[in-house]
Amino acid sequence: MQNAPFNSVAHNSLHSAEQYHLMIGEVEDYAILMLDREGVIRNWNKGAQKIKGYTEEEAVGLHFRMFYRPEDREARLPEQLIDLAAREGKATHEGWRLRKDGSSFWGSIVITALHDPDGEVVGFSKVTRDLTERKQAEDKLSQYARQLEAQNNELKQFAYAAAHDMKEPLRKILMYYSAILGENGESLPQEQQQSYLQRSADAARRMQQLIDDLLAFTTIVGTGQTFESVDLNHLLAEVVSEFQDAIDQAGATINVGSLPTVKGIGFQLRQLFANLVSNSVKFRSKDRPMSISITATSVRIPEMADVYGATRFERVEVRDNGIGFAPEQAEKIFDMFERLHSRDEFSGTGIGLAICRRIMENNRGFIRAEGTSDQGAVFQVFLRAE
Repeated sequence: MQNAPFNSVAHNSLHSAEQYHLMIGEVEDYAILMLDREGVIRNWNKGAQKIKGYTEEEAVGLHFRMFYRPEDREARLPEQLIDLAAREGKATHEGWRLRKDGSSFWGSIVITALHDPDGEVVGFSKVTRDLTERKQAEDKLSQYARQLEAQNNELKQFAYAAAHDMKEPLRKILMYYSAILGENGESLPQEQQQSYLQRSADAARRMQQLIDDLLAFTTIVGTGQTFESVDLNHLLAEVVSEFQDAIDQAGATINVGSLPTVKGIGFQLRQLFANLVSNSVKFRSKDRPMSISITATSVRIPEMADVYGATRFERVEVRDNGIGFAPEQAEKIFDMFERLHSRDEFSGTGIGLAICRRIMENNRGFIRAEGTSDQGAVFQVFLRAE
């Protein structure tokens, strides 16, 4: 009789342990597993199978490093985490993990050291939550914040430069008309009056061009256009036809290679290549016949995966033998209102290449420029091939 309470307690303790392990095994929202002192998996619950994709039979007996990406395994991150848990009792971490099928998920883990009665570490418990949706939402918010900051900075630059550039032709118009209509206007020679009127008209045309370019820029900001299949061969044929008279007058040659069909916003890509061809025609050298070549190559750029969600791109190059530009200007030329030459040398408002960059952002790609003074320029357009 004296042993009954002890047996009852032992039975209840065993029953509680079974219930505990049964409860852990049935949990599906958390991957809960036991590791030995070296990090080898010793048991597995339903949540682990749901999140990681492995069955218990496939996972037990393997080291938990198999869930980590190659670069994390190379850096010995799994071993560092269990060493930290052994020293401090617990280790937490968040990062990309791998499922059985090779796909990634954002895992939040807690590794807790397990001790024997003497206080020695005998293993670890590891709890993982799949927070991929939260991570994607945070990344999207972060991306929106960066875009908003960039747009605010662009608007500041836009407002300042537009106001500055519009003041100059307005000032000239007012100055010339004041001279004509002022106290001494009647005494001005007819030839000088005509000259002032002509200069006023020129200033008005520059303002009109600036307004047209500003309107063109606003039409491609924050576009919500749907992507479509765009045959670049057909598109470039239209662009070359548009500039054929200018090309003929310059005695130029333009060679267009075989180009791909891409996904994009058709009318914007047409505007992009029209701007690039127009630039080549405008900035041609006086010392040699103008030559433009347009070619395409498929390329892989692994480092762009995190930025553009793709590694394969169609690279279209527009290459000319014009006056070029200094290599250090390669990024600056895409800034709003940036001009490398005076208006007396070349007309324009300095908005065309800013439009090109924004178009490529809208089309989930990017644009680069390379140049050498008096040797020509190359504009590389990268459109996603995936």
